[in-house]
Amino acid sequence: MGLDYNIKSVERVFEIVKTLSSKPQAPAELATNLNMNKSTVHRFISTLLELGYIEKLPDHSIRLSQSFINLGVNAQNQYEVVNLSKPYLLTLAEEFKESALLAVFNGNESEYVDKVESSHTVRIVFEPGQKAPAYAVASGKVFLSSLEEKELKQYLDNLKLVPHTQNTIINRDELEKEIAHVKKTGYAVDHEEFEIGLRGFACPIKDHKGKIIAAICIAGIAPRITDEKRIQHIISSILVTAKEISTRMGYQSLEPESSFVPK
Repeated sequence: MGLDYNIKSVERVFEIVKTLSSKPQAPAELATNLNMNKSTVHRFISTLLELGYIEKLPDHSIRLSQSFINLGVNAQNQYEVVNLSKPYLLTLAEEFKESALLAVFNGNESEYVDKVESSHTVRIVFEPGQKAPAYAVASGKVFLSSLEEKELKQYLDNLKLVPHTQNTIINRDELEKEIAHVKKTGYAVDHEEFEIGLRGFACPIKDHKGKIIAAICIAGIAPRITDEKRIQHIISSILVTAKEISTRMGYQSLEPESSFVPK
């Protein structure tokens, strides 16, 4: 019975959202149009107001808020960046014979949304939807470097630094220095901090507002990525690639546009 009730509640919330997407409405009008009890509508409206997804207007009608609209914009950006990034992932994976990945940030973790695996028999395998703690992987460090000082403090205050390997950074001061370095250089490295034998590199992809919306990454077997020239080549390539994708997402940089073009 509880499960049925919860599902019905979700259905009703989406009915309210769908109706409000056409025009603002007063709660009583909304209840009439949806054939819902006024007290039920009021309960859902109160929750949505508290979450910040709807707002009251001076005439006491309600409408979807900018926060709700941002959800759709972010979702659209994710679809767009996945489509734009695919040929670049293919090129990077072919060039370095290691796995090329695309990651997004969900607030605490990096989530991998696309991949092109290494052609080596022994390789790192990531599945779309796989997640990793932000502080322990290269893509996560990229996202953390984009946080404002207050946001980063809040993240760290609520974080328990768990040692996934002996290389995981579990000292807060050291992690803050690492994040500052990523912010300064524009790239991040994972020195077997999440999994022993895995080394990763990542650079940020930005949207038209300059917001970091994704990270493009190279991940490979650590013993294959020890030569300093090879490491610099990887970093240089993903820096150029990330800038190119960002430009195609509408980001305007003062730096010269790259000439990198996917095969």
